[in-house]
Amino acid sequence: MSSMTTVGAATVDRLLHRDPVCSVFSGIVATEPTNLLCVTVAHERVDGSRREVFLEWASKLTGLAAHPHLSSCSAVGLTENGRPYLAVSATRRTLTDLLLERGPMPAGQVRALGVALSDAVAVYHRAGLIHGAIQPGHLLDGPGRILQLTAYDVTAPVLAAPLPPSPYTAPEHLGAAVAGEVAASPAGDVYALATVLYAALGGRLPWVRAGREDPADPLLRAAPIPHVPGIETELTDVIGAALHPDPRRRPTADALRERLTAVELGGVRAPGPKAVAVAAGLLPRRRLRPVTVSVSTELAPYRPGRAPSGLRPRLRKIGTACAGVALTGALLGGAALATYAATNPAAASVCSDPATLGGLISEQLEDATVINSWCAGDGFVAATVHYQGGSGGGESPPPERLAWRLEGEELTSVTDCADTSLPDSILDFLRCD
Repeated sequence: MSSMTTVGAATVDRLLHRDPVCSVFSGIVATEPTNLLCVTVAHERVDGSRREVFLEWASKLTGLAAHPHLSSCSAVGLTENGRPYLAVSATRRTLTDLLLERGPMPAGQVRALGVALSDAVAVYHRAGLIHGAIQPGHLLDGPGRILQLTAYDVTAPVLAAPLPPSPYTAPEHLGAAVAGEVAASPAGDVYALATVLYAALGGRLPWVRAGREDPADPLLRAAPIPHVPGIETELTDVIGAALHPDPRRRPTADALRERLTAVELGGVRAPGPKAVAVAAGLLPRRRLRPVTVSVSTELAPYRPGRAPSGLRPRLRKIGTACAGVALTGALLGGAALATYAATNPAAASVCSDPATLGGLISEQLEDATVINSWCAGDGFVAATVHYQGGSGGGESPPPERLAWRLEGEELTSVTDCADTSLPDSILDFLRCD
């Protein structure tokens, strides 16, 4: 018999999954007792700026416009002891199950599915959110056989956990996935959605066609996307454009919806017989955070082990993965950093290399050593620096916290806490009252 306990507004009874970041349970909320939930709970408590970043994200998620293809968020917030949690509607079946049981979908269904899901993703993006984990296993077979996108926790602040490289990983995020880091962007979401549609047609992407090919090899991603035998070429041309290796050349979710809507089926079809199965490599069964399990697992308390030394995996929500942004800066920067870096290539270049960023800051200083530095949101960078003591042999002064506005590859010092353009992350870092 399962033990029952509460997580915020949700009552949970079974442990489904546990990783270094979170535990995932099945449960319900009192207002919807018949609605099965997937409840993700962070292991660590949050306070200060990290708490505010999570609550801001939660506010955006709960403020989403209702959409039939977005799984509803039943509860989100902080537990009594300050641990972030998220509860979303869940089912036992996903698109992976449907494709395994029934094989590829007809072209008309795939086009309709693409229009519906791209519209849902566009709603998500307009709210300032990035999904980062669109794949068949995260598309629920919901009420009325409507597919619903879920797994909002994979790139959420504090709840974020890395996914392994897969055919759904955009080329620009492969490096992060291999390094065990979280990376996401709107263009990456479009790429993943297009891969889902290609898989649903029975397509076989070049890098998953043979066992020897590696989906994490960026060179293979430059290969042209082949037409699917027996499927209208106009449809696969639209999907292929969303699979372009250059994120700047992919359509937005809104544009993809419009292009799919305009596709006229019944035109030229690619030669060859229609596929009767989807490539195994496009239907991964192993899920980092499973929606549910068929076998009950008794709820057990989490007992954290010894904390690992060094930085935890970093959350990188930028158009080009930035290997030099530390966890603290990434969490504080949040989606604002994603937007700024994606629209300012120079900023992405500076932030992508810790040596470049540190060198740029060092040029602004005299007789000082940069202890650490990071890129914040809205085009700001910050650093902790240490000035050498005077020649008189006195004690060295304590480290100082400094911040600059990043304008292209130039830095302008932040000297006034009253500046209304300063993001909260910089105000907190400078300890502005």
